[in-house]
Amino acid sequence: MASVSSLDKDLRKMRLEKYTPTAANEARSWIEDILGESLPSSDLLEGLKDGVALCKLANLALPPPGLRFKKSAMPFVQMENISLFLRACQSPPLNLQPHDTFLTVDLFEQKDPAQVLQCIGAFSRAAHAANPQNFPVPIGPKNRPETVTPQRTGPRTPTGTRDRGASINSNKSPAFGRSAMMPHRTGDSGSGRWSPTKSPRNRPESPSAVSSWSKKEHEGTTSPAWNIAQ
Repeated sequence: MASVSSLDKDLRKMRLEKYTPTAANEARSWIEDILGESLPSSDLLEGLKDGVALCKLANLALPPPGLRFKKSAMPFVQMENISLFLRACQSPPLNLQPHDTFLTVDLFEQKDPAQVLQCIGAFSRAAHAANPQNFPVPIGPKNRPETVTPQRTGPRTPTGTRDRGASINSNKSPAFGRSAMMPHRTGDSGSGRWSPTKSPRNRPESPSAVSSWSKKEHEGTTSPAWNIAQ
């Protein structure tokens, strides 16, 4: 069974492997671009060890009066500067979560460089959201992949109307599926009623007119209605 000390060594080794030169250089370049000045060392951890650059970053994101830090070679002053930065990270408007911050010894004694990188990345995103004028871009990818939008398939109609078949409303025409109905008067009297019948163009014409004998002179020229049943 592995001892506690060997397990701690393995965990520390895994944390150190997450601190890559590429990620460190990206964070250092971002800090120098925001501050407009170079760090005192090309090594990221050594350049941030005194806490001065960190406090300058925090003051760009915080409202006045900001942090009051001191530039000194004394270790306790440098550690106090780091503590000021960490307190600012967990206060408005940055409001970083505890898992996104580091301990003072993680930076000053380089106990957990990967956690320092994680905090700087989280700070860049929070500062960009709080003050995009002073922090134009955060650390990370600059461009997002373009969103793929669905394309229309098939020919497009010239009028820009629907091309998935005829609309249901187009079937409401009276000539669609049935004959047009027209009113027709029955009988020869002036008081005859009008009844809807099919249009003459849609039915065969009757060979002879059928009506009732209302006048003497009609006899012999038309057939009475009662003759139809005979």
